Amino acid sequence: MCVDANERIRASFARVERRADHVAKYFYSHLFARNPGVRDLFPTDMSEQRDRLFAALTLVVQRLDDPDLPRYLTTLGRDHRKFDARPEHYAAVGESLIAALRFGLPNTWDEETEQAWLGAYKILSDAMISGGEEADRQRAPRWWDCRVVTRHPAAPGVTVLTLLPDRPLPYAAGQFVSVSAPQVPRVWRPYSIGCAPRADRTVDLHVSRVEGGLLSPLLVDGVAPDDTLRLGAPAGASVLPERAGRPVTFIAAGTGWAPVRALLEDMVRRWAPTPARLFLVARSPAHVYDPEAVEALRKHHSWVDVTVVTPERGERRGAVARRLEAALAAHADWAEHRVYVSGPAQFITDLRELLQGYGTPPGQISYDHVPVPERQAREPGHASWFLHPSQPQWINPANR
Repeated sequence: MCVDANERIRASFARVERRADHVAKYFYSHLFARNPGVRDLFPTDMSEQRDRLFAALTLVVQRLDDPDLPRYLTTLGRDHRKFDARPEHYAAVGESLIAALRFGLPNTWDEETEQAWLGAYKILSDAMISGGEEADRQRAPRWWDCRVVTRHPAAPGVTVLTLLPDRPLPYAAGQFVSVSAPQVPRVWRPYSIGCAPRADRTVDLHVSRVEGGLLSPLLVDGVAPDDTLRLGAPAGASVLPERAGRPVTFIAAGTGWAPVRALLEDMVRRWAPTPARLFLVARSPAHVYDPEAVEALRKHHSWVDVTVVTPERGERRGAVARRLEAALAAHADWAEHRVYVSGPAQFITDLRELLQGYGTPPGQISYDHVPVPERQAREPGHASWFLHPSQPQWINPANR
């Protein structure tokens, strides 16, 4: 796709975002009116689904020039088989998307803009269809049914669920899976796996409750041992290379600790001792969960330098961002490190900018792209994620 087309898409999307709710409602109304059978593929409660439409579009528009976008879309198409998505559904969605964008931009929509969006959507849909068809040829499962083995309340509003999949789950440390429960059919949310692969096939999911969320309150407070959940295919590229190659830094906020915990577990198992450091950020000392694993790192792996960043009693919430920034600024070797960042989406964005300012090349900062629905305006600065405790905590605040 040429640069002019990408610029047209970005400019038109920036304008249509101002009417995001109206455009999303129009999109789904158009889609369901023209394709009545498609409605059954979506949740009964569509309120969050409208947010997620624009979250997904935002992610793709932001990554139009990213050479890794085709791989991401192929993986996404592989995962969308759990929704029973078929090639004809992609055509229907494309038709309704163009209709909704045209509706949202009555004064600025033109033939060139429409052709740019049609070209972009063809690339997107072709990649996703290809990913799904390749997975079908490989007879890869569309999902895994899992038995809940144990549940462990780990911190205020955070539960760790240990699950046993019905067959081996092919994942790498640092990846995440989407989760669904029979109590809320057709609702899937991504959660991070908090352990490296185990011989007994069990996996740990770290879940933070979001009040009013469709799935997380059930997972945190409602499921019990022997209940059944369903997992989608593992995804995410924020994984360790085969060998160290360079020093490593891990920065995790909230339940962003889950993938970082898995990466650290994998690192100490596979690599020879390698200079490494961990910055673990929490909104209060009570929210630093899994302290045994943190202390075990300090005790048994002295080559991992551990820094826990929390506010002191009586400090304002913004203090933790200043404390983190001071802790990071104390090091001058950022150009040498590969850095893994995990936490709420805005936290990741802010840390990427900060680390690049310290000299870390963008290609050495590892994180995962996940669509994030926006329900409220965020305050600016590195602590914006911290000022809104209602936002879920993991690698993305989309896991409601």
